[in-house]
Order: sequence, then structure tokens, then C-alpha cells
Amino acid sequence: MGENVFVLVVGLGLAGCASQPGAPVADAKNRVVDIVNTTAAPLEFFAINAERSRAFRARMAEQTVAATYYATVNFDDQSGACLYNLFVSAASGATAETARFDVCREVAWVVTPDMLQ
Repeated sequence: MGENVFVLVVGLGLAGCASQPGAPVADAKNRVVDIVNTTAAPLEFFAINAERSRAFRARMAEQTVAATYYATVNFDDQSGACLYNLFVSAASGATAETARFDVCREVAWVVTPDMLQ
């Protein structure tokens, strides 16, 4: 009888451990996005995780996107976030931005000349 109780207690304990939340795990969402520059000028690109508090927001994926070309960016920063604020600027000072761009659903952010202000 004692052995049966021990097995039951251990079995229930292990089942409880399996249902407890543990360390973050990969969610298998694709966060790869093409940043497409359709303008005649190179653009400086960066993004900020929109789901983090302001104190912890840092620029990521900073790079230059050549004129009439694209850059592929993987937004997986291990936070599980899908929403990013995207920014570009040209040497002329013109800028464009999109707030809360969903990198888990969209595959490209296309920057057109009429977006630059």
C-alpha cells in the first residue's frame, strides 16, 4: 500500500510540474520582413520594439537600405514581440515611419517616395 501512495504522489507531482509555466519558449512565428526601398536614395533604417516599456526600448536592425533595393531583417529579439515601430531617414533629412508594424503577419514594409516627409 505504501508503494502505491508513493507512486501516486510522485505521479501527481510530475503532472503538476508539466503544467507549470517555465522559461519562455520559441513560438515558431516568422519575424523575417523585407524592408523595400523604392526611392532613388539610400535610406537608414531602424526599428524599436513597440511592446516594451519606453525605458527598455532600444534600436535594433540598424542598417542602410540601398536605393531601389531591399534588406531582409529578422525581428526575433527573443522577447516574443510582434509589433515594432519602423523608421527610415534619407540624407536629405526626409523621414518615414510606421507605428506598431506587425512583423508576425506582414512580410514586407515598402517605403515609397510619397511616404518620405
